[in-house]
Amino acid sequence: MKILIADPDWNFARQASNYFESHAHLVVHETEARTALDRAESWRPDLVIVSGDLAESGLIEAIRGQDDRPAILLTDQMSRFDRAWRAWQHGGDDLLFKPLLHSSELHVALVTALENSVCPRRREMPAAPAALSA
Repeated sequence: MKILIADPDWNFARQASNYFESHAHLVVHETEARTALDRAESWRPDLVIVSGDLAESGLIEAIRGQDDRPAILLTDQMSRFDRAWRAWQHGGDDLLFKPLLHSSELHVALVTALENSVCPRRREMPAAPAALSA
């Protein structure tokens, strides 16, 4: 897979890059929204990992507007859940909190994001049958 990491956090990007590259994925790291968008357009990654800060700048919507979107995985600081939630509302397929306690969290998040991008779980609950609501 080709994975684009759009995050100004070099420590996270290095940890994620090392993990993904050790599992035969290609990784590119961008620290700014504009360069990440340009890279997504030219490189066409299979998965994009976007920081909460860059997600709030409209990066996810811009990437989705380019083509049939890649799965998008959001990252943010656990201590700022409000920002992570806002980023999630911008359209991520999974949410990953930093700091990572173990690199295997990346694998779980990658699989979940890909599954959610194919079969979205964010559906409205069906209305109760009339017989049950009476």
